[in-house]
Amino acid sequence: MIGFFFFAAGAFLMIHGLRGVIRKSAYDRDVKQAPNQTWLYDFHWRREGFTFSAFNSMLQRLLAALFWNAFLVPFFWIGISNRGAWIFAVFAGLFALIGLVFWYRWAQMLAELLCYGNSFLAYNNFPYFLGSTFGARFRAPNHLSDFDELTLTLRCVQERYITSGSGDNRKTEVVCFELYSDSKTFSRGQLAAFSGQDIPIEFSLPANQPTTALASPPPIYWEIEPMANPPRLFRSLLPRPRLQSS
Repeated sequence: MIGFFFFAAGAFLMIHGLRGVIRKSAYDRDVKQAPNQTWLYDFHWRREGFTFSAFNSMLQRLLAALFWNAFLVPFFWIGISNRGAWIFAVFAGLFALIGLVFWYRWAQMLAELLCYGNSFLAYNNFPYFLGSTFGARFRAPNHLSDFDELTLTLRCVQERYITSGSGDNRKTEVVCFELYSDSKTFSRGQLAAFSGQDIPIEFSLPANQPTTALASPPPIYWEIEPMANPPRLFRSLLPRPRLQSS
């Protein structure tokens, strides 16, 4: 069992590394063919728009919960079937209680999926250039009129490697910094008027900000985030981004 865990970890690292080598090779090849059009190959963009799949997010959470419980099954079995090995069952039980957080979060995401569904951002044109106007249409989820308000935030994000500590306690982590942001808020009355329709979005893109560089380590990118203020029952379902200002 222990050997399998080490094998799985090693296989994951090898596959992850090979995928990185393949992506880097494809990126270098595409750079030579279109050096001034990085948006063609830095990400697999859909030119018509971008879909947020609440179903995929819910499924990932479900698989994480199932994997956590499957990981604990052998320890339960050792603790129950072997005399004097009860400590395995005790620790497995404690970790199983921690795993209830996975199931609770999965239930929340399932409720969100059933109530609101998926969302889609349709581009008016592609790509977008700094100094121009970003125009798009947000295809809102179900029950749009139930929201008190909807805030759309456009931001430029730069990821940085931050090293802290010293000696054996030295660690490096990725921190997201917000370089620029702009937002628009739709009231409950405006949302009711757009019920069953696409919500038009328009932002002015500043010319003095960095362009998207997803292939750079660490990357710089632009994102647009819809954040709704839903009924109280679902208010805890929507995650808040953790960004630092720069």
